Amino acid sequence: MSLRSIGSNAGKVKLVSVLGAVSLLAAACGSSGTSAAASSSSSTTQGSLAPYVFHADLSETGQGSFLGSREAKALTGLVAYLNSNGGIKGHKVQLQIEDNQSSPSTSVSIATQWVSQGVPFILNGSIAAAARAVDALATSNGPVIWDLTPVNPAPANSFIFSSGISYKLDLEAVLNMVKAKGLTKVAFLNSTDVSGASGWPVMQSLLSQSTYSGIQVVSHQTYDPTAVNVTTQMSVIKAANPQALIIWTTGTPFGTALQAQKQLGLGNLPTFTSGGNAVAGEMQHLSSILPKNLYFQSGPLYLTPSSLPSNLSSPVSTFQSIISKAGGHPNDGWGLAYGPAQILIAALDHLGVSATASQIKGFIEQQSNFPSIYGVYRMSNTDHNGITLQSVYMTTWNGTQFVQASGPGGMPQN
Repeated sequence: MSLRSIGSNAGKVKLVSVLGAVSLLAAACGSSGTSAAASSSSSTTQGSLAPYVFHADLSETGQGSFLGSREAKALTGLVAYLNSNGGIKGHKVQLQIEDNQSSPSTSVSIATQWVSQGVPFILNGSIAAAARAVDALATSNGPVIWDLTPVNPAPANSFIFSSGISYKLDLEAVLNMVKAKGLTKVAFLNSTDVSGASGWPVMQSLLSQSTYSGIQVVSHQTYDPTAVNVTTQMSVIKAANPQALIIWTTGTPFGTALQAQKQLGLGNLPTFTSGGNAVAGEMQHLSSILPKNLYFQSGPLYLTPSSLPSNLSSPVSTFQSIISKAGGHPNDGWGLAYGPAQILIAALDHLGVSATASQIKGFIEQQSNFPSIYGVYRMSNTDHNGITLQSVYMTTWNGTQFVQASGPGGMPQN
């Protein structure tokens, strides 16, 4: 087991100090019970309060390492910041991060141990397949399982939550921008793994709505994510003469598609892709094959804090400061674990460190106006993602950073 302990100062910390979000909640007295997880105990040891442990099952190696490695650093930075401001009700916070190696079976093995120990919540997965495998461990009593991906559905009234921007909102923003640009013919290319294939049915559903009746998919192509060449599929797309291209995949398969796009002379075709590819390091690595106009869906975490509404500028500013200190740039890899941790910290600050999974779930579901790095969470017992279209922006890469290319929801900027 990998226990990552970050130094702390004793003393209670207000939520405004921890997350940089003004007037979110008033701290309440903690419950007097004892959590089933020994790591969450409020007992004292040699005069100091026992640490509270956050459990995170991340893909630090394997296919999802481009996310999991950053998520681990983001959580480490947030915990260091939290502990420097007093921890949670005087308890130092520790991280127990385990590498699931991007393997569903390994992920289940890790999480099963934690469930047997009675931990109240788990930050889960990094990639869809690994996260989905653990979701089955949630019972009617918990634990809260927060999937660090928007791909998996979070069933209503369950103990499962999802992080980031859902594919429905992602593709709505894309189609809004396509429509605003007067484009009517698009091609859709996706990998056949979970993260790629999940986008196509969402696209079909949206295009059945009258709002997007003027947009037509002139070619839909798929490819194996392990393929080293997709020029055959890209040739079919070229022959269909689209006005825009949507590439729905993340990581290495995205680079494979871009290589084929460049080889076939389609570099001037407006191109849209999953926000999961909006990673500075990836853009720098792919700089020689990037299309001229490449767009991503992004949450507020990517944007300049001064450009955001006042309730979002503070949490985003704090986030960017923390990850900058850790050597990172704003992107989903850093945000997908950080965002849920914001609410979990607020829950514990409000309920106390002995809070049960049911109490934490109830607190999260009550947050209908919670400013975060992904916008204002509007949670409920039927919505366990909480992000709305108003929190989704289109961005583009200018060679050094991501810059805003649309207003909320992919609509034109004012």
